[in-house]
Amino acid sequence: MSDPLPGPARDPARRLRAVRGRRAPRLLGGYLALLVATAIVLVAGWAADPEYGAEPPWRGLVVDDLRSAPGETLWSLDLAALLAPEAPAHCVHLWPSPAESGLVAVTTSIDLDLEADVDLRADDLAEAAECRTAAFAHDTSRVALVDVRTGLALWVHDLVEDVPDADPTSIPSAQVVPAAGRVLVQTQSDRGLVQAALALDDGRHLETARERRDLPSVSVATLGRLQLRSAAAAVGDPDAYALVDAAALTVPVWRGSADRGRTPLLVPGALVVPIEGRSIRVDGRTGEMTPYRSTPDLVAAGSPAPGGDDDLFAVRSGPGGRVVSALDRDGAARWARPLDARSIAATRGCLLVTSDDDTTTCLRPSDGTTRWSVDGAATTARGVPGQVSDDVYGIARRDGRPRLTALDGLTGRSVFDVPAGDLETVVAASRTVVYLAMGSSPQSRAVAAHDAASGRRLWTLRSAGSVSFWGGALVEVDGVGVARRLGGGQRIGATS
Repeated sequence: MSDPLPGPARDPARRLRAVRGRRAPRLLGGYLALLVATAIVLVAGWAADPEYGAEPPWRGLVVDDLRSAPGETLWSLDLAALLAPEAPAHCVHLWPSPAESGLVAVTTSIDLDLEADVDLRADDLAEAAECRTAAFAHDTSRVALVDVRTGLALWVHDLVEDVPDADPTSIPSAQVVPAAGRVLVQTQSDRGLVQAALALDDGRHLETARERRDLPSVSVATLGRLQLRSAAAAVGDPDAYALVDAAALTVPVWRGSADRGRTPLLVPGALVVPIEGRSIRVDGRTGEMTPYRSTPDLVAAGSPAPGGDDDLFAVRSGPGGRVVSALDRDGAARWARPLDARSIAATRGCLLVTSDDDTTTCLRPSDGTTRWSVDGAATTARGVPGQVSDDVYGIARRDGRPRLTALDGLTGRSVFDVPAGDLETVVAASRTVVYLAMGSSPQSRAVAAHDAASGRRLWTLRSAGSVSFWGGALVEVDGVGVARRLGGGQRIGATS
């Protein structure tokens, strides 16, 4: 019997091709399903990944990026023992200056408690009496220059050596001025206000400037290496002003007065003074006086311009209302916009104008055109030193309660709007964190950290002493005068 005719089921080669043919659609379908699943995972991961900025830190300040409550001590320095070893540590108050070039000058005062609070416990009353005794026995006024990066005290100087009549019970203030190579310390003496200049490199005394004892009050405003000293005059007389360069405290660049009801304004490198209905620009180095083509009520410096000078923005009042403008070196308006501005602030990409109705408007710094405007965005809105995004941060009130808000600096879109605490202010930002300080004092007792993309609160640190940023470093000073730079915790990406 002959074999059956060969067919598909009996031809091995054809059967293999048939099996492969049936598998191909299934394999192709499997590959497609895998690609779709991978795409879904990638898209979901991209959507879930927070968007943080990638620009250089605003104002050049690199701030520590602390994602969780800092539990490490990077350095520790007993400032109370260094500056006031003869006083009980719990009686010593420390006053750090703003950080400049990674340096902070710290001055001290002794707590002069007059025991007026009858509700104090017996132990508290005993401590208050101890501090009061120490305050009157205190006969030093030391200042230390601290390197924030290392925690080392570079030098310590006692002002009493140069100002024998310095009042040890007064609260001194200090300013680090790297451009002048000096640390300036202001305090009270038996003969009135006094300023001492110390060398930045070793703390040696350079010069002392005194104000007249008969002046009712003297205030000092600073911008860079320039000071504006204002002396209140007797009733009916104009206030007296002096422009001083930090490199020569005893030789004012200019002295004079301004029109009644007007105040001179410090601008980068100069002073603008309204005199007899017009404005004069006083050069901060030479004292040369030239006409200034604007009479601003307030000013705000922007980013450095290509020529090296800061952009300058101003608000001035006129018969038709307030006008916001960008000014050149001579006060001429490069552009002007009529806006009911209560305040102005420069950010990376905006000149922010806040109106009396809490409307926030972003003007393009180059030409003054409106990029966006948001009603009721915040009572204060500004850029924050250290931030790496274009976002604009502020504190708004909703139904009487404070909110931390962030707006996209390019579009005005709301990035987040989350609850904040009473008296909280935005003080710094890092790559992924926005920091708020609690309290009205520069040395607050608490700092809160929020995620820079979502606004979610990450942690809150409360201190029995004070906690604040010394430049980009978070520093706590405890109740007995020991300063610690705080670090550690989770980080995302590169930090300082």
